[in-house]
Amino acid sequence: MRIIQIALFGLLVMGGLVSCNQSAVDPVEAESEAFTKNIDDIKSYATTKGLSLSTTASGLHYVITAPASATAKQPVIGEEIEFSYVQYILQSPTSGTGVVTDKVVDTTYATKSVYYPFVNNSLLAGLQEGILLMREGASATLLMPARLAYGSQGSVSGTIPANTPVRFDVKLKRSRSEDQQISEYITRTNLGTPEVTSSGLRFIRTSSPTSTTFAPGATLAVRYNGRLLRSVAAFDSTSGTTTRDFTLGNSSIIKGFEEGLAKLKVGEKATLIFPSSLGYGAAGRAANGVYVIPPGAPLRFDVEVVSVR
Repeated sequence: MRIIQIALFGLLVMGGLVSCNQSAVDPVEAESEAFTKNIDDIKSYATTKGLSLSTTASGLHYVITAPASATAKQPVIGEEIEFSYVQYILQSPTSGTGVVTDKVVDTTYATKSVYYPFVNNSLLAGLQEGILLMREGASATLLMPARLAYGSQGSVSGTIPANTPVRFDVKLKRSRSEDQQISEYITRTNLGTPEVTSSGLRFIRTSSPTSTTFAPGATLAVRYNGRLLRSVAAFDSTSGTTTRDFTLGNSSIIKGFEEGLAKLKVGEKATLIFPSSLGYGAAGRAANGVYVIPPGAPLRFDVEVVSVR
């Protein structure tokens, strides 16, 4: 499937945002009968609705319905975007004299926000292209042929038939860098003022230590809970009173986790928050073809060093 599947966002009605189209946009496909009909339907629909549209080379038709300030930030691939949307399908007339109409298929996020890791090719091609044309605070109507949406297979949910043009009414609220995500998270969760290291680790000591220290190369028995900043569920953790051993200096440990452990003493607890450069980077972490940790995701770990040997 030509999508990036992200386990955390399974509750966000991903069938409304991702495609089952397996191939990239092909110039030959642009001349296909289905594509030509989609474009004709989009133009007919726009005329009926009085929409004055701009068109991109890919076939996306769009209009900015509520412009933002010219100085407002544009979204950036690799950041987290916050937006709301309503989705429609365009329906062709059953006779040659009818008009192209629309049908609402998704209002789940008409007003409340979707928070989405804006990874390249993770969204429908037309939705990604349209959002990149916007600025924070802007609203737009995006009309896209099937090749920029659900292609010749339709949506996973079956709501959108094959070769169907779609409409999105989108409001782009914000695009946040990792530093912004982390700072806002610390404020929102009342974690206090962290120590910020030169690497970007935010370190918050949450208990008093014993006097036992350890040297580089030591093996630590650790209890921990790791999660994404927008999730209450752990993607990795020890359970109950169990621990897991970590040897400092071992390249298998992600940098932010190791740096945080090295600042602790035995018996001490801390909260570690760090950017993806100290975690799983632009690759993320996948299991069975599904991202457990999206590319570019900052992470939180609550850790306790139980013993050292």
